[in-house]
Amino acid sequence: MSLVDMMKEAALDVIGTTNPVTWTYGTVVKSKPLEIYVHAKLTLLEEFLDVAESLTRHDRIVSIDYEYPKKWEKKDIGDESKEATSSRADIGSAPSIDYENYNMKYAKLTFEDGLKINDKVILVRMQGGRKYLVADRYKEGKDIWSYPSEK
Repeated sequence: MSLVDMMKEAALDVIGTTNPVTWTYGTVVKSKPLEIYVHAKLTLLEEFLDVAESLTRHDRIVSIDYEYPKKWEKKDIGDESKEATSSRADIGSAPSIDYENYNMKYAKLTFEDGLKINDKVILVRMQGGRKYLVADRYKEGKDIWSYPSEK
């Protein structure tokens, strides 16, 4: 065995014994306190989990530019063409009417969509294997264009 081959083998042994970062999948079985099922012998409790901010309740500052009528083509949004819709009305006034143009700068949006029971998640096991990062939700290919309002 050459010196280069011995060095490669030694490096692979070191990587194998230090538990490098790996990806795995899980399913949320409890949202508060957070528990994620990985397989029959591993359910992760929240003290072993870090969660990406996008999967928690969080605020974002946004600007909105809206135009009506507007048709979004499949090439723009991915699944099928959609018509823009809007309405406004004061309580007790006439039926709602469409916005034609609407512009709002620096509005605060609060995203409330935290992790829920049965969410499928992507987990990253940190080196050493004691902590996991919940990186994102995922959908299986057959479910990619299904939305809660369409089910």
